[in-house]
Amino acid sequence: MNTVLPKRRVRPPKIKTPRAAAPNHFFAVRISDCQIVQAVHNVHSTILEQEPVLKKALVPPSTLHITLAVAHLSTTEDVVKANQVLQESVRLFSARLPNSQLDIHLAQMGHFNNKVIYARIKEESDGAEHLNHLWKSLRDGCQTAGISLIDGDRFTPHVTLLKMSKDPRLRRKGIKAVASHLYEKHVDCVFGRQVVESVQLLSMTDPKDDEGYYALKGEFHFGTIFKPIEPIDEADGEKCTTNISSSTESYDVGVTCERPNSDSDPILS
Repeated sequence: MNTVLPKRRVRPPKIKTPRAAAPNHFFAVRISDCQIVQAVHNVHSTILEQEPVLKKALVPPSTLHITLAVAHLSTTEDVVKANQVLQESVRLFSARLPNSQLDIHLAQMGHFNNKVIYARIKEESDGAEHLNHLWKSLRDGCQTAGISLIDGDRFTPHVTLLKMSKDPRLRRKGIKAVASHLYEKHVDCVFGRQVVESVQLLSMTDPKDDEGYYALKGEFHFGTIFKPIEPIDEADGEKCTTNISSSTESYDVGVTCERPNSDSDPILS
């Protein structure tokens, strides 16, 4: 007697969805005002006194910034295109600033799901409105240039002070959020005022500079007359130059940028 075995179901092979490229560059303005840095240090100290295990989740004061947009730039040509977008956005934005500088006022603290703790930009100030306008300009410019932004459809201007994801060991230790009582005494803190004179393109992956700040890939100052950035011929490794003013600074992208001297020349995840 022949036994008929049931047919085995053949499962179709799983189609792997390619992962989105990890971000490696971002547009930002640096926060370096002494009063703000000291206020951030005070917040950090208060948190560490109560919960020392959060030390590696703190954002070093040397890297404080406001992120405007985040992207994955895979080639030198992409970085040059991003600088072209940045240059044009700063040029257009400068017309909104009466004295070629942007005043940002930081006051009070907020959080994203108690996993990211940040200082707020005062919403009623001109600085908040200007930042939103600058973000829209960068977003639209990147779209035109074919640069895909990560989470480019939303913008909440803030200065990150602590980020749980900076220390993956916290989750393994069962710490999934930051208790609000750790920083509640600073919730209404007036951090201070930052005068911003430029916008930067920064690398997340390259080594930080001597001050512990992100590697600078491009920087353009408000109210400056720019010469166009020429594309790089990657075949022969030629570098392009853009002359902004008198002193020369070379960036890793192969773009030599000349920019005005300034007593406050700060640069900025």
